[in-house]
Amino acid sequence: YYPGAAATYHRFVTAHPEARPYGAANSDHLPWAIIPDVDPNNAADICFRQEPFCSLLAETALAADNPADYIDRAVAFANDSLWGTLIAAIVIHPKSLKDPAVAAALDRAVANLRYGSVVVNLAPGFAYFFMVTPWGGFPGHTPDDIQSGIGVVNNVLMLARPQKSVIRGPFKPWPDPFVVTFRHGAEFFKDFANFQACPSLWQVPGLFWKAAQP
Repeated sequence: YYPGAAATYHRFVTAHPEARPYGAANSDHLPWAIIPDVDPNNAADICFRQEPFCSLLAETALAADNPADYIDRAVAFANDSLWGTLIAAIVIHPKSLKDPAVAAALDRAVANLRYGSVVVNLAPGFAYFFMVTPWGGFPGHTPDDIQSGIGVVNNVLMLARPQKSVIRGPFKPWPDPFVVTFRHGAEFFKDFANFQACPSLWQVPGLFWKAAQP
């Protein structure tokens, strides 16, 4: 729905003819596409200098000696090489966190990532969905280098000068009504929309019941 999304999509796939499309385009939507193996040493690559905001994903790889070293290198790469500071997501298995070095590296990552939101083991959209957490770019942008913008939205607690929101979740949440495999999604979201329009405590038990169905 972003104006110019189609033109942006085509700029990316033109710059990367190895992009793999999934599905076909029509007048209403673009196909999904993934750009694999982007060279992390090419700082000028469009994948690192522009946010597509469309149905496109780019993948790169970083060399590291061990998992903790990889996390540190990934943080440095995200901070120094990627355009935009809206949100960063980390996926890490609980077994990995049993290694004290990896657990410490994760804590460093959360502290050092210069992003307005950092989510661990959750879909990035949760940082916006909760509404309580501030949502916006990391502080420091200027009108001459606006990137992810100045200031925040949401922030219903009116926190003064927030730097970042950090949200952590279980590696495998259950139940999870916010994934496409949730079989009762049509019923749940119809009731959830009604609750948003006309909230009532009487509706809450039914929402929890439908959300808990496998």
